Order: sequence, then structure tokens, then C-alpha cells
Amino acid sequence: MNKFFYFILFFLMSLFSFSQDRNGINGKDIEIENVIKYVKTYAVFAIEEMEKFGIPASIKLGQGILESSSGTSYLSKATNNHFGIKCGKNWMGDVYFYDDDNPKECFRKYNSVQESFHDHSKFLQQPRYSKLFQLKKDDYQAWAVELKKAGYATSLNYANLLIDQINKYYLWKFDKTPSFSIEKRINQYLNDMNDIMKKNKNKDSFFIKFSKKLRFFYKIFILIKQKFNHVKINHFLN
Repeated sequence: MNKFFYFILFFLMSLFSFSQDRNGINGKDIEIENVIKYVKTYAVFAIEEMEKFGIPASIKLGQGILESSSGTSYLSKATNNHFGIKCGKNWMGDVYFYDDDNPKECFRKYNSVQESFHDHSKFLQQPRYSKLFQLKKDDYQAWAVELKKAGYATSLNYANLLIDQINKYYLWKFDKTPSFSIEKRINQYLNDMNDIMKKNKNKDSFFIKFSKKLRFFYKIFILIKQKFNHVKINHFLN
């Protein structure tokens, strides 16, 4: 009989653990809200730069979100540098020293985030990034892979991280040929993301309720088990 109770206990604990994991997904809401806020504020710069230089807006936004943690990182706040661009030999602007791959590395400092977006476009005009502009503007996967090949970042997984950001937040929508104004495109994106968030919250609410019920049944199970053990002890003593 003990084996049966332990089996039930293990089963309930496994379900409880699963529901807790699902419940933990709610913590992602903050991340999603930060991304939505970032897109709402800066997508206009990404689209404008795409129209001027041919760099996919999804790449711009994906890198900005990745490199600056959606504009919340210490470095991005201190420098308006949303793309992690270091000073380099030819940089004549303001600088900021920050511990990155090495201590006290020199990063470019801008007067505004818009300036950072524009400088990122000029930065990619260097010869080592020339292959990027042979790619299709809407092929963000190829752009991400080539950025890594050209040495944009030291992370071995940079291309996959960037692609994941673009896919996760549907940033590729901004690469499509526009049929209406930039403002309307951004508003449409924001509406779509709000719908997605609502659906996710509805899913999570189910597991929150499930978790509460599971905790209730778990307590009942413990009480039954304690009662069963008490009966066994009394039977043995008698």
C-alpha cells in the first residue's frame, strides 16, 4: 500500500511542478512589455534607416533589443548606444568606458538613440560587411548569419540569438513592402502583439487555477496518508 501512496505522491508532485513552471511564464510578461515599449518608441528609426540604407528593420530592432536589453541595460542608458558599438580607430565622438569582454572597453556615446540607429547603419557600410547588402532585404536569417561571419559579435551563438529575437517578437513584419504609413504599420504591430499577450494570459490563467486545485488535492492526499499511517500504527499496537 505504501508503494501506491508514494506513486500517487510522486505523480501529484510532478503535476504540481509542471503547473508551477507554467505559472512562471507570467514573469515573461515584463520582458514582452519591454519589447513592445521598445518597438513602439524606436521602430520608426529602424524603418527609416531601412528605407535609406536597405538594412532590414527586423535586424535593426532585433539587434537593438538584444544588445541593449530593450533599452534597459546600464550601457544603453548611459550612452544611448543600443548596438554595443565600440569606439574603433576612426570614431571622433564622445566615448564611454565600460567593462565588457575586457575591462574598461571604449564604447561610442551618442546624444540620442536616433543617432545610435543612424550610426549603426553607417557602421555596417564598412567593407567587411559588404556581403550583407548582396542579400535580400527581407531575408533576416541570412543577414543574421552574415553579421556573425563578419565578426559583429563575439558570441558564437549570436546569429541564432538574433534570429530567435526576430521570430519571437514577429519583427519580420516590419521588413514587408509597405502599403501604408510607418505610423500605421507600427500601430498594427502593437495591436497584434497585444492580442498575442491576451491569449498567453488566458492560457496562463488556466494553469494558475489548475495549480490552486492541485495544491488543494495535495493537502487532502497528505491528510489521508497521515490518517492511513495512524490506523496502521493503532492496528499494530493492538
